[in-house]
Amino acid sequence: MINVSGEAEVAVAVRVSSLGDLARLASSAAHMMVVMPIYRFRYRGKVVYAIQTIYKDFYKLYGIPVIYYHVSEDDGLEASKAKYLLIKVDEMGEKVEITDRTKPGWIGVPLVNLESKPPFIPDDIV
Repeated sequence: MINVSGEAEVAVAVRVSSLGDLARLASSAAHMMVVMPIYRFRYRGKVVYAIQTIYKDFYKLYGIPVIYYHVSEDDGLEASKAKYLLIKVDEMGEKVEITDRTKPGWIGVPLVNLESKPPFIPDDIV
C-alpha cells in the first residue's frame, strides 16, 4: 500500500495470544485451498510471525489489510530450519511445530523468512 505521497501506509495490527492461535488461523485457509503463508522476521531481538488478511466485506474496514501476529523470544532457528509451521489436532490435543519439512497427517503452513520488518507493519508491535 503506497499512498499519494509515496510513503507506505501502515496496516491494522492485531496481536494473538500464541503461535497456536496464528497456526489455527493460517491452517483454516488451507481447508479452503487457499495458501496463507506466515511471514517470519527478527525485530528488536524478538521473532515475529505474521499473517496478512484483507477484509472485503467488513463495513469501514473494506480493503484494509489486517496483520495478525505473534511475538516470541528469539528461537535461534536459522531460515533453513524454519520453513514450515506444522499443526495437528488429534485425540491427544493440539500440536504446533516449526520445522524444515512437512509430516504426513499434519497441516503444513509455509513460513516465509523475511530479511527485515516490512514497512506496512507498525513499528510498535514489539
